Amino acid sequence: MNKTILWIIGGVVGLGLIVALAFSIASEESLDESIAFGEITVEGANLPFLEDPSTDPTLGASAPTVSGGDWNDNQYSIAADGRPKIVIFLAHWCPHCQVEVPVVQDWINSGGLPSDVDMYSITVLSEKLRPNWPSQVWLEDEGWTVPVIMDDAQSSAVLAYGMRGTPFYVVLDGENTNLGRFSGEVGVAGLEAMVQLAQASN
Repeated sequence: MNKTILWIIGGVVGLGLIVALAFSIASEESLDESIAFGEITVEGANLPFLEDPSTDPTLGASAPTVSGGDWNDNQYSIAADGRPKIVIFLAHWCPHCQVEVPVVQDWINSGGLPSDVDMYSITVLSEKLRPNWPSQVWLEDEGWTVPVIMDDAQSSAVLAYGMRGTPFYVVLDGENTNLGRFSGEVGVAGLEAMVQLAQASN
């Protein structure tokens, strides 16, 4: 094959890559940032931001009812429904969340979450230009089975529960009483401890 043909082939391949990249960029730019946000309803007073989990002044206080939906318009409500709950807040760009999500899902798959405790997740602080956006693609790729509420662009769910850092956990009893709020990776041991805390409230 002579050099002229090689140059032609190289030029065609290069042009093809440029066109493909342009289409990819155009596709990403065409995605509406609002697809990563939901509509949130908050009933009740917000909990103040958590400063120190060991001295949380809101222990025993009523948490607000937070309602919203996921990207498939499945609707959920974290309310005083008689069932204890663990709520996990996740940010798609957070490296600690990226580590924690498969740990939580493996724990659930292995039967770690008992039938008498519910678990909800809330996607928060969505930013289009940061990794793993939008959250729904990331969580679906991880096989995430926990019901999801998408926070709104005003971070209403973050404000409602006084989230500080991600991942962030809130343990609630059946009356939506705050039993504990925790920030950071907790792993399996932490998940099991939160289950025990939730069950003890029954």
